[in-house]
Amino acid sequence: MMEEMFLLCLDINRSKIRTEALGKNRFYCDEQFERDYEIDLEQVEDVREIFYLICEELENSNIVQFQVEGFGEVPWPVDVSTDLLTVLEQLSDLLKFLDDPESKTSNLDFYEQGIQRRIKFRKLGDTIELNCKPFPDINSSGSKPSDPWGQDIEEEPIEKKLLKTMICQILESFVSIANEICPNLTSHKCFQEWCGDQYIASCLKRSTSG
Repeated sequence: MMEEMFLLCLDINRSKIRTEALGKNRFYCDEQFERDYEIDLEQVEDVREIFYLICEELENSNIVQFQVEGFGEVPWPVDVSTDLLTVLEQLSDLLKFLDDPESKTSNLDFYEQGIQRRIKFRKLGDTIELNCKPFPDINSSGSKPSDPWGQDIEEEPIEKKLLKTMICQILESFVSIANEICPNLTSHKCFQEWCGDQYIASCLKRSTSG
């Protein structure tokens, strides 16, 4: 039995917001932001592009740390600009899996270079069984991965309620700090539509309702 349990967490060091974020004038006007990233925010139609820009800003701020633990490795070598970005895209589907009694399994993929792992979740009553394997595409050439870690590793089951709380806390923390650091992006229509997603909204309402 493993001593460490599965963990997903977005850690925010708010003591640095005033000394670092404000000191670097990170609250861009739209014109300055668009010059820095060579984009036109009005032309963006995909929330993934907004996630990318937000995660870049959060990574550069040194205020936010994305943490993943479990399956024999504490912590995982993940970051905000790439790994949190890929996870954000999948959280609505994972929440749907937890809420839908007909859904039995779901995946959370860390497909960026250097991680390339898939966590598989399987319902077992009020608990969720977890299994970690290499992300499928890593073996498309037929060769074995150079890093043997992650070959069909089981983790201690987690309560469904605890897993949902974990996911909701990530969403609440992400939206809160993104609103503070780059409100020009969180006010974008694509981001607002994502926040209005049935499953995302159910998590965000927790923080506003107290």
